[in-house]
Amino acid sequence: MRLVIFILALFLLPPAVPMAAEVAPIAVEDTYICPMHPHIHGKKGDHCPICGMELVPQASMVPPPAPTPVESKPEPQSTESAIHITPVYRQALGVRTAPVRMQEFGRSIHAIGTITPSTRHEHAISVRTAGWIAELRTDAVGDTVKKGELLFTFYSPDLLSAQADYMVGKQGGKVVGNADQRLRLYGMDEKAIAELKEKGRFLEQTPFYAPVDGTVTSLNVRKGSYVGEGDNPVLTLQDFSQVWVDVRIPLKDLQFLTAGTPATVTLDETGETFKASTDYIYPMADMESRKGQARLVLDNPDGKLKTGSIVNVVFDAESQNRLAVPAESVLYGKDGGHVFMDSGNGYFQSVPVKTGITANGLTEIISGLTEGQPVVTSGQFMIDAESSLSGGMAGMAHEAEKAENSHEH
Repeated sequence: MRLVIFILALFLLPPAVPMAAEVAPIAVEDTYICPMHPHIHGKKGDHCPICGMELVPQASMVPPPAPTPVESKPEPQSTESAIHITPVYRQALGVRTAPVRMQEFGRSIHAIGTITPSTRHEHAISVRTAGWIAELRTDAVGDTVKKGELLFTFYSPDLLSAQADYMVGKQGGKVVGNADQRLRLYGMDEKAIAELKEKGRFLEQTPFYAPVDGTVTSLNVRKGSYVGEGDNPVLTLQDFSQVWVDVRIPLKDLQFLTAGTPATVTLDETGETFKASTDYIYPMADMESRKGQARLVLDNPDGKLKTGSIVNVVFDAESQNRLAVPAESVLYGKDGGHVFMDSGNGYFQSVPVKTGITANGLTEIISGLTEGQPVVTSGQFMIDAESSLSGGMAGMAHEAEKAENSHEH
């Protein structure tokens, strides 16, 4: 029975930690083996039935000469979960490592937002007395204007009376009753008042100029329209060089946001991303959806961001320095997370870790690792599979030996 167990272990169990004294395989050109499971043999073009890797010539897998005792390096303190990989195996598996580092990142909060006009860049153009629109230069919603361009002219008896008072006072060397202030109260801007002073005569049709660069977003009159005192604005100008993003966020996540929290805005249609920061957290919440609202501010000099568009928003909340590894380094099982640490000399050790938040491609390490330790970032799944297989084979052999010993007694 002992002989049977020995033969099974010889052919089925690849050594997890090969010893320096093991005999090099014979270099035979026509013999092909699996780089991960050397006990699997076959022909050129065959694949390993365990891991699926293509078999390679056995001659290429001859390990390097065993080091002398002086040059040997110490193995890991515990080899229970360690696995040894030769340089050839490592290259075939594409194993790469990265050091554990302190990284600045935080909790990622995902939400949907809507691009809206900034009310801080909205200008309502109104008249403050009754009259008629004599000329309308901006006659359609969507017209763009530059600061100082003529929007419309307005005929108003009250404005003519105010101009008359101003001109009489000026001719007498004294402006009676602060007549220029009356002109401002009736809606004349500084450019129109300067034009009145320069011409020295009535402006029968008072000009109204654009106070800023902008786009006409509403137009409530047509040429010849009568506008009564207190009516709606004649038109509204909106500057779209800066826009807002209104984001609705579940209340459970809103608690992690503050003014200044950085965020990334992504346009689904183009995939473009924009960096922003949280401008304001609204104090109200929607009782039905149980969501609050935050506002972002985005510069939009080229007009790519269109109001009404739906965007994806990711907030980087609670940003701080954390001990972290690339997120793909951490493997999870029934006992929690673990990583494979490069212990040197071709040995890789499975290390259990306690993880925190995952964001921006990084996973926080709360315990289990220290800064600077190298962990596997690529090829870890194959190492894990080989480790599990080797452990399973060793367990089977151990159970068989226990059964044999029990039978003898």
